[in-house]
Amino acid sequence: MPSPSPADQLRNAATALEPDARALTTVAIRPLGPATMVTLAERHADVSQFELIQSVPLDVRVHFETARNLYLYAWFVYRFYPVAEQQALATLEFGLRERLTMSSPDVYGPNSKWIPTLAKMLETARRDGLIDNGGMRATERWALRRARDRVANEATRKLIESGADSIEYDLDGAVPEPQDYSDDALSIFIETLPAIRNTYAHGRAMLHPTVLGTFEIVTDLINQIFSPPDV
Repeated sequence: MPSPSPADQLRNAATALEPDARALTTVAIRPLGPATMVTLAERHADVSQFELIQSVPLDVRVHFETARNLYLYAWFVYRFYPVAEQQALATLEFGLRERLTMSSPDVYGPNSKWIPTLAKMLETARRDGLIDNGGMRATERWALRRARDRVANEATRKLIESGADSIEYDLDGAVPEPQDYSDDALSIFIETLPAIRNTYAHGRAMLHPTVLGTFEIVTDLINQIFSPPDV
């Protein structure tokens, strides 16, 4: 049987603090300069933006800090990326169970004989008004994309109708309108997050570094369910 790649084997004491060779192949295209390697400081900045509010129970916040540290230390061990994503999803499951126990202890509490699934808890949280599309950053981002597409399509129409050689239009000035919010982000996340969680739970060889999208979704959902009531 073949042996694992040296990059995937247990480090020794001399190499434990060296970057994973795969971390050194990630390049960012700089707006005002040449493409250069992404730094550890930039990785830290990427994940540090996802924070849970203080009203989230301490145990849940500590659970999420573990996920953030796993992402950061994937700089040294590349295969920590899926572990970080799995930990983030486990934090969501933990947070949902804690929050739903507050309102339905007989159903979600430690003495319950029923083990709720992540999908079921997400559906319940939505039904009970604990989460909605308005609290998801993805909702605004997707609406802005639709608004920009509309501006670009309108400019194309005017260009064709006028017969001009070119036309100017301002994508940065696009403002979402009510119809741009037609995407139901929550329905998508309620379907996909449990599938990702189950993929990890049952063991897969899946490996990818692009897990910050999951961090954003988890952050937005947990912060919603523990958001203090409006005064």
